[in-house]
Amino acid sequence: MKKICNIMVAMILCISLFCGCAATGGTDDESASGIKMYLTVSSADTFRQALIDKAKETAEKMGAEFVAKDAEGSLENQIAQIQEAADGGYDVILCNPVDVDTALQLQVTAGDIPMVFYNSCPAEERLEAGQYVFVGSNEEDAGTYQAEYILEKFSGKDTIHVAVFEGEKMHSATLGRTNSLKAALNESGKTINYVFDDNADWDTAMAKEQFEILLKTGQTIDVVACNNDAMALGVLQACEEKGIGPDDITIVGVDATADGCKAIVDGKMAFTVYQSATGQGEYAVKAAARLAKGQNLKGLEYLSEDEKYVWVPFEKVDAGNVKNYQ
Repeated sequence: MKKICNIMVAMILCISLFCGCAATGGTDDESASGIKMYLTVSSADTFRQALIDKAKETAEKMGAEFVAKDAEGSLENQIAQIQEAADGGYDVILCNPVDVDTALQLQVTAGDIPMVFYNSCPAEERLEAGQYVFVGSNEEDAGTYQAEYILEKFSGKDTIHVAVFEGEKMHSATLGRTNSLKAALNESGKTINYVFDDNADWDTAMAKEQFEILLKTGQTIDVVACNNDAMALGVLQACEEKGIGPDDITIVGVDATADGCKAIVDGKMAFTVYQSATGQGEYAVKAAARLAKGQNLKGLEYLSEDEKYVWVPFEKVDAGNVKNYQ
């Protein structure tokens, strides 16, 4: 009888151990029950709001408490928000910095709380695997994809006249997209004449106004390369008001927003690059959950070898595949 009891105890222990292992397996990586997440955004435009909405949806699905605050372009506001997160006992902070050069100041304000930067990437030295990571898309790919489209479109021309509309001056996306665009164009062996290059701060109205001024100079313009679709749509509005069609000037953007894709379907805009706001929002939360639990990011899809970055991929969008992104 004693022998039978010992066997039963052993079996119960084995079952308990098995269940315990199952409970702490892969599904636990997808759980954020009891975790408090605080998100701060530099300013909520259409793309960032879509990212935030997906982050909130993902966090709540994983069981986390989630709050989002808009710094409205103010560094002071953002520092106050991070201090609020620190004082409020939050476990992890998701931060789209107003100014990437202030990342150290933001980290000091956060104290020991891990941070997931998103949308705008601080310098590499400000990132640390398991504590400070970045989730986004590799901005260099977006600029390179634009350049590849332009070079194919104008393969028969020796000289290409290009206007460049950049986003916010200190934004990492602005630098990455613009620098890679120009590098690929300049290395093509063609003569690239930059007839315009200035910041329109991601804004449709500002881009429209600047392009109207450019048109008054009478310069030849083959293509307008914009760091985002919102600015491309501003250029498009200016063209339509002046009776300039897509056969006269080619317009390319980035983000594959709903309005940008519609412009491609309508034959008014030529090309954009899909940046997944929902993908970035989802993976920012997945990374945040792991950091909050003191875990590393090993095994997370799109993770870089140094475990500092999660690169959600860009995708090329033109008339041939645009309906897949609407």
